[in-house]
Amino acid sequence: MGRVKAMMMEQEDGLMHSFEEDKNVCASHFKDSYLQTYINSSGHSGKCSYCGKKHKKVLSMKVFMDFIESKLVQRLCPLDEANLPLASSYYDEEDEEIPGFSRAGCYVIPNSAERYESIQELMYEYDLYTSDDSLNEDIASCFNYDELTRNDVFEEELDEELSYAWDNFVKMVKYQKRYTFFQDPFFIRQEEWKDDILTEINQLCSNILITELPLGTTIFRGRPNDNPQKPKTSFKDLTAPPVEFAKENRMSATGISMFYGALDSATPVKEIRNYDSGAVIDLGEFVLKKELVVVDLFKIPENLSFWMPQYFREYKFLKKFHSEITKPITKNPGIEYVPTQIFTEYIRFMNNKQIDGIIYKSSLTGKKNIVLFYDNTTTANILDLKNVTIV
Repeated sequence: MGRVKAMMMEQEDGLMHSFEEDKNVCASHFKDSYLQTYINSSGHSGKCSYCGKKHKKVLSMKVFMDFIESKLVQRLCPLDEANLPLASSYYDEEDEEIPGFSRAGCYVIPNSAERYESIQELMYEYDLYTSDDSLNEDIASCFNYDELTRNDVFEEELDEELSYAWDNFVKMVKYQKRYTFFQDPFFIRQEEWKDDILTEINQLCSNILITELPLGTTIFRGRPNDNPQKPKTSFKDLTAPPVEFAKENRMSATGISMFYGALDSATPVKEIRNYDSGAVIDLGEFVLKKELVVVDLFKIPENLSFWMPQYFREYKFLKKFHSEITKPITKNPGIEYVPTQIFTEYIRFMNNKQIDGIIYKSSLTGKKNIVLFYDNTTTANILDLKNVTIV
């Protein structure tokens, strides 16, 4: 077969071609949990063609490789289809080098671009490489090209783009503009189809991080007591402070009263004793009187993978974002809380649905903290004080 005809057939076949042999594969060959879930949820009971085990959930290799192609084709393509500039238009001399770029055949490609010079390299990166040589050969045999790159090598990844926008926003409101940032060109996205970073995060939270806290949910809140002989046992003593006593906090500015608590009893004790090691603490156990709708940052999966059904890049950004806004801060935070305070107000007031609070990670225990958008008066509408323990 001539080379031109072979190339035409490859292009007609696309990135990959179907696996035609009658073979089945089981999930145990792959370490990626999402690939395992796909095989187990889509498969049937049978015998694995590679490890020989019977009565296991197995999936046809044709179906499995069609799934692999359906995901990879959205991201990767051969060099000839990547809209790369020709090297001849960049270089005058054969051995000339341009910082940040390198040659890829007859093309020029950014050094930072995702690029694979062999299918084995791609299989390692995407957790398709297994300990079974026969399975590896079958997977590799489905690819029509040896060298692949991203479809859009000159565009930022979504998570990188959002992280860059958030980092710029943080610097702006901490050091440049605190109350008129919404007019700054760095805040307003120039592309018509893109929103500012607060709107983007708000939409992500509303779409994939909403949780309903059921009636009866227990929330713990502690207060240090300078006079242990007179424990604070009333609702008004242990709920959110009056506005005149509301201090600056991670999600609220001075004078804005909110209810801060935790979903376990140990976290508020540890957080109070982090700045007052010998404190006697009155620990209130509150229960919800009604269902609440909150943004739950713990809904961000711990294990992220390209093979997730959806939202991989969105979750990748949100995971970094959650880590950034919950990092440990000194007792006197100064301006460090300003970005998270603005973010919280945006979630609270700029949403098309009522949001009652945010669940976020404790910087000390890693467990669930919660801030509810209710003050010392309105908390009585949603909470009952069930019990008080002196710790």
